[in-house]
Amino acid sequence: MNPSPRYLILSSLVLLLFPCPSAFGQQFGNIVGEVHASRSDFPGRILIELQLHGSPITSQYTDEQGKFAFYTLADNAYHLVIRDERFYPVDERVLLDLSVTSTKFVQLTVTPRQATQKQVPVPDRNKGSNPYMIDSEEYRRSFPKKALKEFDKGIKADAEGKHEDAIGHYQKAIDIAPNFYPAHNNLGSDYLAKSDLKSAQEQFEQAIKLNQSDPQAHLNMANLALTMKNYDGALHNVEEALRRDPNSALGQFLLGSIYARTEKLPEAERALRAALAINPAMARVHLELVNVYIEQKQNPKAIAELKAFLEGAPDDPMAPHAKKVLTRLESAR
Repeated sequence: MNPSPRYLILSSLVLLLFPCPSAFGQQFGNIVGEVHASRSDFPGRILIELQLHGSPITSQYTDEQGKFAFYTLADNAYHLVIRDERFYPVDERVLLDLSVTSTKFVQLTVTPRQATQKQVPVPDRNKGSNPYMIDSEEYRRSFPKKALKEFDKGIKADAEGKHEDAIGHYQKAIDIAPNFYPAHNNLGSDYLAKSDLKSAQEQFEQAIKLNQSDPQAHLNMANLALTMKNYDGALHNVEEALRRDPNSALGQFLLGSIYARTEKLPEAERALRAALAINPAMARVHLELVNVYIEQKQNPKAIAELKAFLEGAPDDPMAPHAKKVLTRLESAR
């Protein structure tokens, strides 16, 4: 059976595990919220900017009551930024964890500037921050609204399962703004999903070249290399991703998967445990641990991991198969 590029394949139990970043990226959630003004009535519409890895990806005005919503977002840590001359700056970190909820509700508060105080400029990035991170204003100047609009259309098309349409929108965004790295990354993910590995690799390489601070393209490249059984390439890209984001549960999961396939089982166990420590809700990590423990002939531990998976994700598509494996292991005691 040829491995599907949308998933990681386990040889021991032939279990389809946690989706690769490209498939994972096709799951979407929402950030919904409301803005309140302290010490005053709400002044009307306020512009809110949504940032990812220090760069804006879209923006919108609230309604007259301060309500706003950003839809079709991938699992990630975002920032909601308000820079309005009437208020002090707001920069709220929002973690969208799709394994917990598909909609994150947020309450923001803006504080009016004191009339006697001089306007406070938006603070510069701290010294020593990532030299590759793109400044927000530079980002806006570099990427036209038309490119951002095509990118948003691509995300929406992906969310609706219209992946060919999404490819077209991402390509249009790149035609308008060739340096628009998020479009390269998403385009690569869609190519990977349709098994066009060469095109996927080209897009991920371009995304990495354009934004060397972003770990996501490295994770996608690692999954692509893992699919092709290029374990050295997979390990290199995972290490690069974790160097940029040491707290990436997905990065630790991929690292553990690479070690498992290269028979470095103690290292695999440590990485997979690290993934669960970062995100205990990532239930499919338990399935990878099952294979590690079976390979080590530690069936009691494998049984414990299967039970943990079924308890944490009873409705997962892999649950029926996991139950069969659990029954087989328990009967072999």
